Amino acid sequence: MTSTDRSKPGLFNAHVRSNTQICREHFRVTLAMDGFPKASPGQFVHILCRDSQWPLRNTTQQPDEPGRAEWRIGASISPLLRRPFSIGGHRNDGDRCEIDIIGRVVGPGTTWLNALQPGDRVDLLGPLGRAFSPAAAGTKALLIAGGVGLPPILWLNETLAAASVERIAFFGAQTRDLIPLNITHDPDISGKPTACIEEFARTGTPCAITTDDGSCGLKGRITHALMQYLGCGGDPDKLSAYACGPEPMLEAVANICAARGIPCELAMERVMGCGLGTCQSCVLPVRDAAYDDGWRYALCCTEGPVFDARRVLFKAHG
Repeated sequence: MTSTDRSKPGLFNAHVRSNTQICREHFRVTLAMDGFPKASPGQFVHILCRDSQWPLRNTTQQPDEPGRAEWRIGASISPLLRRPFSIGGHRNDGDRCEIDIIGRVVGPGTTWLNALQPGDRVDLLGPLGRAFSPAAAGTKALLIAGGVGLPPILWLNETLAAASVERIAFFGAQTRDLIPLNITHDPDISGKPTACIEEFARTGTPCAITTDDGSCGLKGRITHALMQYLGCGGDPDKLSAYACGPEPMLEAVANICAARGIPCELAMERVMGCGLGTCQSCVLPVRDAAYDDGWRYALCCTEGPVFDARRVLFKAHG
């Protein structure tokens, strides 16, 4: 760690405790380190997805791929900049800390992470960003995740369970073999939340599963299961929603909650060059009455990644 201030993020040389394949394209890496600051669900770490000691060589940029700068380490391709990953679990034993990272293999950075072995070293910066707000007393939390938006929702479920907040979970994927969860029995095909997912069931959280192709749970989008649940009644004043996943899903969740007066927070995703607000690369349009046009750009890495859904402008403003 580069700083002794436990209230601020720092640089850490973590080591891999375990790396597990959890479905066809997803993996879970557990990283251990000393002195990691206190963190909350919704925050993230910025990982250098390569050996920081190895030399880099820029490859030739192809004319049909503007802006794509890749770097070679030996015979492999490696990203130059760090990659952001939501913290999916956090455990402390004195000054020793473990965090979980769940990723889907989509490029050189996640390919490098997926290949890590126990004992390997990982250079990371964190914890970074704004976390989810605590649930108000007496409310029921709707935990909504799609695809690789799962990690912060998993950790949030654990913290809310420890605070005795009632919870209902909703998870959507393209197909059954892309669900990075342990399915104990077939989810209800009507989208009814049940104790079908081990990670949620062990904290007493029922979960609804949807898949695009109908291979597991309800056939359709996760918002279909959410609307079905909300259609069964309940006081919106006693509900709060937390969501992370693909942006079209987040927009749909935000609209559903706005129409019913349900407070909603969204963990947004952006490409982040630095994670500290310096490079200005992760802008997100948000409503702001202090500006003449009623909106401005916010930095996802510092003002977010968690935003009040009512502030986010999903369509290009003009």
